[in-house]
Amino acid sequence: MAEPDDLRNYWPRIIVCLIIGIVGLATVPFTGTRYGDFPEMCALMVGVLPLLYLALFVILNLNRRLSDLERRR
Repeated sequence: MAEPDDLRNYWPRIIVCLIIGIVGLATVPFTGTRYGDFPEMCALMVGVLPLLYLALFVILNLNRRLSDLERRR
């Protein structure tokens, strides 16, 4: 079992979020032209929210990763 501070365990989460984000953003032009603005907004949210989650995750864990690098020196 890996330690909770081991960031290598987050690769599956990152890959799944990227796949969901890319598919969600790819569907935006198709849903907006046929069905109106609300499904387009929902597809945009499905595409953008996983990417925002990853950005926040990286920002919040940056300090922990930098402190680990400083301890290795």
